[in-house]
Order: sequence, then structure tokens, then C-alpha cells
Amino acid sequence: MLIGSLFLLVWFTGCCLGSFLMVIGTRVPIHQSIVFPRSHCTNCHHTLSIFELIPILSYLIQKGRCHDCQQKISILYPLVELFMGFAFLFIFSTYLSFPVEGLFITGIVAFGLIFIISDSYYQLLPNELMSLFFLWVFLGRLVIHPYLISFYIFSGLGFFSFFYLVYHFSSTPIGGGDVKLLGIIALLLGYHSSIVALLFASMSAILVYLPIMFNKTISYNYPIPFAPFIFLGTFIAYCL
Repeated sequence: MLIGSLFLLVWFTGCCLGSFLMVIGTRVPIHQSIVFPRSHCTNCHHTLSIFELIPILSYLIQKGRCHDCQQKISILYPLVELFMGFAFLFIFSTYLSFPVEGLFITGIVAFGLIFIISDSYYQLLPNELMSLFFLWVFLGRLVIHPYLISFYIFSGLGFFSFFYLVYHFSSTPIGGGDVKLLGIIALLLGYHSSIVALLFASMSAILVYLPIMFNKTISYNYPIPFAPFIFLGTFIAYCL
């Protein structure tokens, strides 16, 4: 009973963190404060009460709509909360004996969700968040490095330099934010696992968007947010 209550508390804490990550991911890219104004409906600007801020439950009770104007609430909100809740629970149970690595991975997942939200909403990866992510990965790798720290540093520099050249001197439609992100991911994983991550990212993007393009739902020139697939590949490579 006590263990079950503890796991429920950990899961709910993760859901609350997921809700906060949504605020960061939707506000920081457009230079809004994450504190003011308070959470509100983007349609009628109704300030949300504490009961409307309860992760997942408030979405279900309100049937996915604003209490005042009945505007639909993005399904991304409960999905992010749910994902972070289970991610928090998984990390807690897996890395209970290795709290430093557990904290490090929690930060990676949190930054990953922020970038996924930002790229999905605005196709932007803000530099200020990218700098914080780089700092988190760099400091984490100084503490946790199965290989020599120089291996991770040179991997990051190598990947960043390669994709920087691709970005500037080829017609490959890769964004500047993706170039920085791939460099940081290589710093996190090392070059061999980064290649695996990039392979999974590219294949998953193709599997998702190619059928949509064939159905002419979107055009071939439609810009694709690549950060969600980069982090999907990163999580797979890290687990492998």
C-alpha cells in the first residue's frame, strides 16, 4: 500500500512537471514569461482555476474543452503530462540506486519534451533553451562518462561541424536549430550511438510523413519539425 502510494505520488509529480514543460515550450519561443500572465485559455483568455490545472483529470472532466468558451484544448497537453508522469515513474524505479544518473536523464527527457513542443508549435528551437541544454549535457558528461570525456567532446564537435557544413553548403532542408541540437546529442551519446539515433530519427520521420505526402495532405515543400524524431532516436539509442 505504501509503495503503491509512493509510485502514485511520483507519477503525479511527473504529470505536474509535464504541465510546466508545456508552459515553457509554448511561451519561451515567442518570448513570453513563464510566470505572467497566469495560465489561461488562448481563445477567451479566461484565467484557469486551480481545479482546471490538475493534470489529465481537468482535461477529462472538461471533455477537452475550455470551461468558459468551449474552445477545444490541444490533446498535446494531457499527452505530455501523461508521458512525463510515466517517464518520471520509470526513471525513479530504474535509477533509484543511481540518483545522479536518474537526475541527469530526467533533465534530458524534460529538455527533449520542451524542444518537441516548441518545434511542433512554432518550428523553433530557442537559443536560450539550447544553451541550457548544452550546459546540462556537458556538466552531466563531466560526471557520468563511460568512455573518456574527450570522446564525447570530439563527437559533439564532429557532428556539429559536419551538419553546419551541410546546412550552409548544400540544399538539404535542415534547420540551424537542428544543427545545434545534433551537436549536443552527439556530446550526449558519442558518435557511434549518435549515428544510430540519426538513423532511427530519419526512418521514423519518413514513415510518418511519406504517407501523408503521398495522400497530398501536405506538400513536399512543407517544413517538417524534426526535433520530435531526433529525440525519439536519441531515447532509443540511449536505451540500446
